[in-house]
Amino acid sequence: MLMTGVPETAKAGRGTTPGRWLGAGWNIVVGDLGNFVLMTLIALGLTLVAGFTLVGSLIIAGPFLAGLFIAVRRSMQEGRSDLMDVFQGFNRFVDALLLGLVVLVFSLIGLAFCIIPFFIVGALYLFAFPFMIDRNLSFWEAMRSSRRVARDELAGYVAFFFLLCLLNLVGLALAGVGILITIPVSVAATAVAYQEVVGFQPQAAGTTGPIVIP
Repeated sequence: MLMTGVPETAKAGRGTTPGRWLGAGWNIVVGDLGNFVLMTLIALGLTLVAGFTLVGSLIIAGPFLAGLFIAVRRSMQEGRSDLMDVFQGFNRFVDALLLGLVVLVFSLIGLAFCIIPFFIVGALYLFAFPFMIDRNLSFWEAMRSSRRVARDELAGYVAFFFLLCLLNLVGLALAGVGILITIPVSVAATAVAYQEVVGFQPQAAGTTGPIVIP
């Protein structure tokens, strides 16, 4: 059942430390590099294949991103990752789809006006996927919760989002292969920031439920 209320968000006295978050995200990924590269390869490969249907990639990109957050959360809480976690975002297919699409539309609108609004939009919704997955929120409540956190330290989160974009541009520049590492590092860094600022809810160890697409 989805939570109807927006949870209390940022912990008091927490600032932004983008460099440290990126470093922690890097450590998480390199600690289980093979699994994270393979999960990213699966997600990107299937998204690209679905892209031949024009809208297919837009439909599955959100659920795959949610799955990567689930995988990173497991790694942070249990010290291991599970390859099947990359598919677990499909258990929240509708919300993950809508969240991905709405954030994409907002980002494109921001980009149309100027590059700065694009980075502001990205910063405001950095924690939307973690909120949706961790607190079992609807896509709209997850977006609202993310905004509540980011607006208090907006400049810091804009800087963090800028660094994430820069990191993935470097990954693309490395013959495109680098994004197999930079994407999971970006997800892990965002999850580390969420854990520090909001805090993941405790999860039952070793639970991987069946994938159900409504």
